[in-house]
Amino acid sequence: MEQTTGNIGAQVSNAMVQLLREHGGRGPTSCKTYFDDDLVLVLLRGGETAAEQTMFEAGKWLDVRQARHVFQDSMQGRFTLEIERLTGRHVVAFMSASHQDPDLAIEAFLLEAPLEKRQPPSSPASSS
Repeated sequence: MEQTTGNIGAQVSNAMVQLLREHGGRGPTSCKTYFDDDLVLVLLRGGETAAEQTMFEAGKWLDVRQARHVFQDSMQGRFTLEIERLTGRHVVAFMSASHQDPDLAIEAFLLEAPLEKRQPPSSPASSS
């Protein structure tokens, strides 16, 4: 898997940061997008809120993780629409994970195969 250096990788990274800032109140301090055939992987660093940091310091790391999970699930539709718009391909699965120390998040999107790589549907077996 390689970090994208082209325009689409930058567009995905910018869109993800913008969505997180708009809907989460604060965005990541760093974002890199990686592509590998049918996988888009977005690595986000930083961006924890003051409330998350306070909860983490109070030993409430599980509450922080659960809140992030709920937020990421809530953002799935917005994330997916942006990935589909930018790649021109349908997202068939979205997976998300976060880590508190260091502050990291990964958003993974599995894309439908491009038209030229799709297998033709198998025909039903004929009876003789």
